[in-house]
Amino acid sequence: MRRHFPFLLLLYVLTTYTACLAQGQSASFADFDQRAQAGQPLTVVFFGGSLTWGANASDPQKTSYRALMGDYLRKKYPKSSFNFVDASIGGTGSKLGMFRLQRDVMVYHPDLVFLDFTANDGLEGQDPTSIASYEGLLRDMIGAGIPVEQVFFGFKFDFGKQYDLSKIPGYTQRLKLVDAYHTGSGDLYTYLQPKLVSGELDIAKLWALNGGRDGAHPDDPGYQVFFEAVRDGFVDAVQKKIVCSVPPQPFYSDAYHQRSRIILVDGTLPAGWNRTKTFRTSAWFDGLTSRWMGDVAMCDAKDKAIIQPLKVDFTGTMVGVFGEMSENGLDFKAYVDGKLVQDVGNKKSPPKDTWAFNSRVMKGNLFGWRVLSDSLPPGKHTLEITPVFPEVTPAPTSLPGKTAPVAPAQLRIESICSAGS
Repeated sequence: MRRHFPFLLLLYVLTTYTACLAQGQSASFADFDQRAQAGQPLTVVFFGGSLTWGANASDPQKTSYRALMGDYLRKKYPKSSFNFVDASIGGTGSKLGMFRLQRDVMVYHPDLVFLDFTANDGLEGQDPTSIASYEGLLRDMIGAGIPVEQVFFGFKFDFGKQYDLSKIPGYTQRLKLVDAYHTGSGDLYTYLQPKLVSGELDIAKLWALNGGRDGAHPDDPGYQVFFEAVRDGFVDAVQKKIVCSVPPQPFYSDAYHQRSRIILVDGTLPAGWNRTKTFRTSAWFDGLTSRWMGDVAMCDAKDKAIIQPLKVDFTGTMVGVFGEMSENGLDFKAYVDGKLVQDVGNKKSPPKDTWAFNSRVMKGNLFGWRVLSDSLPPGKHTLEITPVFPEVTPAPTSLPGKTAPVAPAQLRIESICSAGS
């Protein structure tokens, strides 16, 4: 199967932008405030990772920063009715966010977006591909007339005695986009650290679960502080009547101006591949694949004699695979323009010829996202995916001459995601 859908997301953004202009919507916090006070129904999207979802919160629907911010807006604007959209997937960043933007954010025509990918994009480094994808999200949303508050969260080991902003350049790098795009800013760093220094707050009580060993996800008191930082950023943006704007030229990069999410089941699948529904259970809630994707293309190891490689044409410098994984998921090999693409993964380990696409470590069904390459030459390419079949021997049972059935070993892919300029 070979499919190529150029400019789909770009066309959607331009269409949405035109519709917003027709409705008189602007990326203005003052405009949002006025419409909320007037009692207009409004949609607010929380777009980010596990800190937006509320991992470790006692009840993410009530005690996460996201839930607390929703309660705050309801109380501040009692005449308005709000539709709060949770668009957060733990462990994901801006690179996947680019391809989720239309389905998980723009389709709701939001009146305000809280954007949180700073931590998952990598605070310790300055990856040019991550900042390009992050800035691309800002350009698309603000260009469509949506006010955006950038949310800058951190981990336990970023604060207290270890506080040193020079060691987290990913934060300072994205902070410059606040001025460049005139966004709101919910900054945990400048809000929390002074309170720790003064003794007003105790960091051990904010990240208290598992003996404090989970330094990423706070307990409820921590999410309360996260909320306060975001709330203050929103109040400041409203008081200053901030109007977000898109500069004529990107501040960092326009490397991913054009994007495509090629839905495999929309085309003709090769032999051995079938259309199937997504899993309806998952290892954790925000990893539930049916929330983030439609039907998937699936091949099963039992049909390995007839399974043909999956081939997709795409254009861009970056290509990734988005699908779902199980404990028995099949891994795969990937070839771009006939050349094997290795998984470099952890730079401390040698590159691997095979890409892992299973959830054996997590012990449950989950989404799968793999960036195969972000350094391809510009232009058209062909991706070929070949499943890797393990040697499986049925286990004996307590019944003489009987063996236990082998669990399904499947490769399940929803889309091929590509981007370039």
